Amino acid sequence: MGLSLLNRQKIEFAGLDIGTAAAKLVRLEKTPEGYHLAAAVAEQIDPCPDDAKQQQNRAAAVKNCLAKANLRNRNIVCGISGPEVVVRGFTFPPLPNQAVEQAVQMEAKQVCPLDMQQSVLDYQLISNVPNQSTSKAQPRHGVMAVATQRVIREAEQLITEAGAKPVMVDVNALALLNCLNELKSLSAQETAAVIDIGGSQTNIIVYGYDGLPFVRDINTAGNQIVQQISKAMDITEKEIWQMFTQEPSSAQLDNNLLLALNNAVVPLANAINETLRFYSFQEKKSGVDRIFLCGGFALVGAFVEFLTDALSAPVEMLNPFSVIKDSTGRNEVIKQNGPAFAVAAGLAMRAL
Repeated sequence: MGLSLLNRQKIEFAGLDIGTAAAKLVRLEKTPEGYHLAAAVAEQIDPCPDDAKQQQNRAAAVKNCLAKANLRNRNIVCGISGPEVVVRGFTFPPLPNQAVEQAVQMEAKQVCPLDMQQSVLDYQLISNVPNQSTSKAQPRHGVMAVATQRVIREAEQLITEAGAKPVMVDVNALALLNCLNELKSLSAQETAAVIDIGGSQTNIIVYGYDGLPFVRDINTAGNQIVQQISKAMDITEKEIWQMFTQEPSSAQLDNNLLLALNNAVVPLANAINETLRFYSFQEKKSGVDRIFLCGGFALVGAFVEFLTDALSAPVEMLNPFSVIKDSTGRNEVIKQNGPAFAVAAGLAMRAL
């Protein structure tokens, strides 16, 4: 199986997001009234320094997700991200359809740092770019994604080991944009950024009014912030995670912990603001109009408060379950943890 972007199938898929700390699975049903949530489950992944054992732990977490979700079938679309995945927008002069693929391949060789002989390339044309005259031949706009065969094969193998069928491998960054487009109303001239903050990595995806994404991964996220707090306060990382889980808001946390958290947030906030400034300079835009936060670490209220204060644009949460109707009977629990499921929800939306 290869890499697939932006396709919609009529098969019932479940979206699966396999992170470093947890596996999250979402299945949706689409009705004339909108999306309904059929299943949303998460399972922690036990950390292990041994790569082979860690892969087994990830497969076990996925297997537990599948069992809890009680799916009618086990067709899975999973997402991938990280240094072995590259997403780029492209703009070409007017080209016939038969020439676009060759142009994309040439562009990928120039801009992609991966070994193209060991990677898979897919692309999607975007036709509805605004402010383009229809009186002459139009430039060709689109998005390409490149992923190593290794990371695709690893994702497929993990899902197979868990007893499910991997029918599509997608890209987390594009799944987040899909979730944003489905659930949030953006004006035609608006530029938005989605910031997905996980355990080991932060993904920044900027979506301009031209429809072309800008994607950057930052190796600063929840784990690094907790490690820095642990060193500053001389308490274990496990204790810090427990405090964040049990008392996530700033009003409930110790002042020393809040000070350490504030200091630990600064490098991430600076990296995000620097990325947004770079995007604005590169695209010759005035800046990002709105920022949406999601990911597992975005459930830590005190962290969100500090990060929101440090960022350069208005911030709101990307919580798919604040919009999607719930059919599971677990409405409040689901809603509270919704930002952690944004990738899985976007994958499930894309497959419908």
